[in-house]
Amino acid sequence: MANGGLFKRFKPVIIFLIIINKVVPVKLNKFFLILFRNTPTWIGKLIRYILLKNICKKMGDNVVIFDGVIFDAPEMMEFGDSISINPRCYLAGEISIGNNVAVAHSSAFHSFNHSWKDPLKPIAKNPLYSKRITINDDVWIGCHSIVLSGVCIGSRSVIAAGSVVNRSVDKHTLVGGNPAKILKYI
Repeated sequence: MANGGLFKRFKPVIIFLIIINKVVPVKLNKFFLILFRNTPTWIGKLIRYILLKNICKKMGDNVVIFDGVIFDAPEMMEFGDSISINPRCYLAGEISIGNNVAVAHSSAFHSFNHSWKDPLKPIAKNPLYSKRITINDDVWIGCHSIVLSGVCIGSRSVIAAGSVVNRSVDKHTLVGGNPAKILKYI
């Protein structure tokens, strides 16, 4: 499925399974997503794709979700075409991912934050707020990277392994470090 060959070959079957799954309530699909989170091989990838297709705002073709990926509020997410999200990633909140994006293992996307405006409450009890994370087309995110709320990553950019991205990244840019800084333009 990663190169799109299998997806194209079985697209009519996948569409049929998506249509059948549309009758299942979103809450139940979210439960099934948790249940099948660690299912390996192409069966697990297929099940996760079908479930997310009926949960997310948008889900393109040939989106491969490997085992162990955790979704928090997937109903707020949008995915383009030809995306690969590798094992043990974490995605939370309002996230938009463009086409041809590769996310290496153990990366995290946090669009939620706690406010700390009410000093009479512990920070954990203050309300959450969300700022959209946008990842444009043709982006590679290295393993163990963290992308924080409000960040926009420009097209054809690379995030080096282990980076913490707390500011937006221009297109055609390689960034790395904690916090991520421009390493070079590509």
